[in-house]
Amino acid sequence: MTSISAVVRNLRPLEGRAYIVLIGFALLMNWGRVGVEILAAAFLAGVLFVWYAFSINNCFDVDTDSRNPAKVRKNPIASGELSPRTGLLISALLALAGLGLAFKTNTKAFAVYAVMILLATLYSAPPRLKARPLVDVLSHGLFFGGMPFLYGALIDGNLSDVEVLMATGTTLYSFALELRNHLEDYESDLKAGLRTTPVVIGKARSELLVEIFSVLAIATVLYAFEPQLVVAPSIMVAGRGLSVNSRVLYRIFDITMIVALLLAGGRVL
Repeated sequence: MTSISAVVRNLRPLEGRAYIVLIGFALLMNWGRVGVEILAAAFLAGVLFVWYAFSINNCFDVDTDSRNPAKVRKNPIASGELSPRTGLLISALLALAGLGLAFKTNTKAFAVYAVMILLATLYSAPPRLKARPLVDVLSHGLFFGGMPFLYGALIDGNLSDVEVLMATGTTLYSFALELRNHLEDYESDLKAGLRTTPVVIGKARSELLVEIFSVLAIATVLYAFEPQLVVAPSIMVAGRGLSVNSRVLYRIFDITMIVALLLAGGRVL
């Protein structure tokens, strides 16, 4: 019998909270321009999308997660607590419910949402974009970066210059996050024969790309707030010369990116 705990863990709600907050933030930037009912439906659709992306990923990550003790605890399908069939059914219901709610918004926002669902599916399921070098990073940057932000920003049917720059920045930062995620799974992906970008180009180059994408993302969002601040992220590059621990540097990037988004978002509100 399927347990409720296994179903909830299959959605990885804690891991997806940052993406949910991103969608909510983009919607909040349009507060007062659309009705509360539409905002609520759009937000719930956003939550279902994030849960869908993690759920469908669990369904097709059994081979790699079962080789990684840290991952198998997060994937109830890999641990045998949920059957693959149940996982796929849950995923399908999440996608359909999300699309139904997103349909209540507007044509532009719904179109972005539908593409998000498609990319998230192709990323995990065959042709499994996450196992294709470069395409894994590019697709992730879209469906778990710029597009969720665009979805929320388009709830009023329009995009400002600031919103476009913020969407660009979140896309670049999602490139970095995807590389960081692959670097964590490097050994298990290597054993499973997955050709992710870090496996193909190596750890050192991947770590360098993480820093480049992170700095570019922060610079882009800061430019949206105040063009003169675009040079500020260059200071972070010094961290590489000072041999700052990567975990510390990544945390600095995360905090700085959040602050930059809040500052830029304040211009729209």
